[in-house]
Amino acid sequence: MLLHEDRPHSVPARARLVWKENWFFVFMDPERKLNGLIHLSTEPTNNIAYVSLTLLHDGNVSKKNVAVPLPEKFENQSRLTVGSLVVEFIKAQQEIRLYYQDEEIHLDITMYGRMKLFDFLACHDVNPDHISISESTGFGLGQFRHQGQSMSAKGAVNYREYGKSLKVDGLGYRDHSWGMRNDQLTLSHNWTFINFTDKIFHLFSKRNTIRPEIELREGYVGFSEGNKVLSSLEIHYVGNDDEGMPEKVRFIVADIDNNEYTIIADVGNSFARLPLHLQKDSGKSYYCVENFCNCRIEETGEEGLANVEIGQLIDV
Repeated sequence: MLLHEDRPHSVPARARLVWKENWFFVFMDPERKLNGLIHLSTEPTNNIAYVSLTLLHDGNVSKKNVAVPLPEKFENQSRLTVGSLVVEFIKAQQEIRLYYQDEEIHLDITMYGRMKLFDFLACHDVNPDHISISESTGFGLGQFRHQGQSMSAKGAVNYREYGKSLKVDGLGYRDHSWGMRNDQLTLSHNWTFINFTDKIFHLFSKRNTIRPEIELREGYVGFSEGNKVLSSLEIHYVGNDDEGMPEKVRFIVADIDNNEYTIIADVGNSFARLPLHLQKDSGKSYYCVENFCNCRIEETGEEGLANVEIGQLIDV
């Protein structure tokens, strides 16, 4: 018997796994210098939802973060009203309307499907010997699902406090996940989507606090006709800027048909940089930075727009 065995024991982070369903919408409109993200995180078994809206226009950041009760009608609803945010699922995988209104901001944006939806469970089918996001996030205590889709974004943002209204007509992405998770089990990650004229990449890497030596790497390349799972992915950070972000991120990828791509994201010259806290408690926080930047494919010279999300567990 150990000397401390009679005392109350430490509670491991995996014991705090909770069922969550999250939606994450990003839009980029460099022409109007307007970029934003809308994050809805729900915990149905705890009857709570978290709404986050972050906008960056011409260097000015507006941030909204609230916790509100979960709507009484939640499961299988085509329209969710959560605090000041309304999400309307108009046409599956093709049209989603986002409506936000408070005393300072009125946002009305519709996201339209630009490429096919991708479900990350397909990564495990192609690479069965690699750890999957479902295994990594849910730790075998329930399947975790993660989907993504390239979108276009159209609508308007009205800054009511300034009397300023801006049109939105740009590119974006949406991310949808549900299952058992605790963000504080993640040590670090890179979540990147890249919109090119005729293709989309979604690249993902993750390390956990429990087995930090094992890195999850998954992703796909998508075209109008469909998606291809990646068979390999490398992510390399180059340099370090004064905000703790890499100057460049180099992605080396190959798809299931052995097509190879080398993509350079110019993170150090991001035209927008937005912070996001995914989960907090009294001692730890999982902190992300969204880096909206230009990128290119080295082999072809193609230019695209990327959101390079870099996150890590930090002390608070």
